[in-house]
Amino acid sequence: MSFALIPVKNLSKAKHRLSPLLEEQERYLLCLTMFEDVVNALIHSKSLDHIIVITSDNEVLTKAKDLGIKTLHDSGKELNESLTIATNCCMKMGAKNVTIVPIDIPLIKPEDIDEAISMGENSKKVVVISPSKDGFGTNLLFRRPPNIIPTRYGVRSFEKHRKTALTNNIHFRVYRNPRIALDIDKPEDLVEFIKIGKHTKTFNMLQKLHLVEKIKQKFLAI
Repeated sequence: MSFALIPVKNLSKAKHRLSPLLEEQERYLLCLTMFEDVVNALIHSKSLDHIIVITSDNEVLTKAKDLGIKTLHDSGKELNESLTIATNCCMKMGAKNVTIVPIDIPLIKPEDIDEAISMGENSKKVVVISPSKDGFGTNLLFRRPPNIIPTRYGVRSFEKHRKTALTNNIHFRVYRNPRIALDIDKPEDLVEFIKIGKHTKTFNMLQKLHLVEKIKQKFLAI
């Protein structure tokens, strides 16, 4: 079976680097709506059997349950440790592969997920990574079997994951996708997103709250 994991930290502490553009409550709503876009893509993927959200955020737990998504309560452990625990849970439930997807890539589409997973279908032991736009981060991580390598999220995670796989003679593939590559973390990411993200719930939320024009005006003033 194919599982997807979505780690979500407490949203009240999220995306501080966007503070030059957005107030705290606006950042919270941004993260919550990005979460919805990512979950929607996963739900409509043809390649997944189960989706699990790992979080301690009550609003995210409620929204996930409303969407019919399984949840694991995050006890506040470091990200990689939380993902190890969640991966082990997936394996106990019968997972043959696990795809980890963050919430800050709202442009992702179901076919992107299907294509990434398909790159690992013909190998018993394989790691597929879709990197961030700068090439340093890991914006999607597929592992078959789920614990074939430990997660190494943090600074330059793409290279850490790549080296770990190659050192252990594990087949490693890179899936380059511009929608997955754009993770919204810095003001310039958000400005780029509002140029191309009109089909998303995230864009609609920003527009409804009159934040699109606010972002454009503030960015020009930074």
